[in-house]
Amino acid sequence: MSIEVPQEDLCSIERLNHDQSAAFRCIMNTIDRRESGVFFVDGPGGAGKTFLYRAIIADLRSKGHIVLVTASSGIAATLLPGGRTAHSRFKIPINAEPSSTCNTSKQSDLAKLIRQTTAIIWDEAPMTNKETMKSLDRTLRDILENNNPFGGKVMVMGGDFRQVLPVVPKGSKSQMISASIVKSHLWAFTKILHLRQNMRSLNDRDFAEYLMRIGDGIEPTICEDLVQIEVGMAIPWEGEASLHKLIEETFPNLQSHGWDASYMVERAILTPKNHDVQQLNDIVINQFPGDERILASFDEVEGDTNNLYQQEYLNSISTGGLPPHMLKVKKSAPLMLLRNIDPKAGLCNGTRLLCRGTFQNMLDKKSFSASDKTFIRKQFPVRLSFALTINK
Repeated sequence: MSIEVPQEDLCSIERLNHDQSAAFRCIMNTIDRRESGVFFVDGPGGAGKTFLYRAIIADLRSKGHIVLVTASSGIAATLLPGGRTAHSRFKIPINAEPSSTCNTSKQSDLAKLIRQTTAIIWDEAPMTNKETMKSLDRTLRDILENNNPFGGKVMVMGGDFRQVLPVVPKGSKSQMISASIVKSHLWAFTKILHLRQNMRSLNDRDFAEYLMRIGDGIEPTICEDLVQIEVGMAIPWEGEASLHKLIEETFPNLQSHGWDASYMVERAILTPKNHDVQQLNDIVINQFPGDERILASFDEVEGDTNNLYQQEYLNSISTGGLPPHMLKVKKSAPLMLLRNIDPKAGLCNGTRLLCRGTFQNMLDKKSFSASDKTFIRKQFPVRLSFALTINK
């Protein structure tokens, strides 16, 4: 109730386009009639999903209603007022099973809050495993003693199935689709609300249509299902020299923009694989002005009293969610946070930061398990972010 409603969000209701306005009315009419309902706002990136969410949130909160605003990722959550990750808000198990429930008792403060809640918003829902969604559904039905989907609450999900689906480690395409929320029994109760107008690409309609054809799988392909990139968008591959040309195109006059935050926030190189991210970041940081500082991690295996694992091997371990063993930084270099430290302040897994200095005594650890052993790396929970993966 203490969350302030931005005036610009209230005014945005009058600026909704046709599709947004239709979706807004459909959701608000369900709430006004005190009915239950499950909605999915479907639209490509740039279609104005966040704009619509903020209008709904502002309208409800201005009338004294409680709205729980969540997203599948920390970065998406920071774009919405009072946003939290769904796992954090509802205490959803990290690895949800077919019979999992959230770690929330019927007598808890969270349960009391849920009972008073008018609507729940969950952005980037297609990234979520269907078992995660079912865990929340099972919990809400129990807390609210209501057997309707999500305990009879109005649930507004949204996202774009053309983007990132649930991650299934080493999974096939069919396994990722099987883990998607469209394969959940809850999908049969969901009303789809389409946003078709790309608000970001109003001045380049051809490019917007090109992206949609790729996302819908109807763009003509060449051998091995490759999509032909338009000539004006591509740099011909001529070995490593092409990487340097790509860097120069993305970060022109890098030497003279050492402390320019506006310059850094507007650009990054995207690539599918962490290996390529590391390679590109290594090249760019060497070109970046200023004195470098190399921060080495301390790696160990929990309970390895006999030193069965050599330090060289432990230092060589590199996974997507782990900071590197040798972290090379310079003042004003862009970094990416690798864990949720303070979501309310915008410090989430995926937040991009500028390095203002380094201090030896501020360390954190990031752990993961391999078979029955736990690997521990003590290191600043950041990576360079001149380049980053498309999932981030």
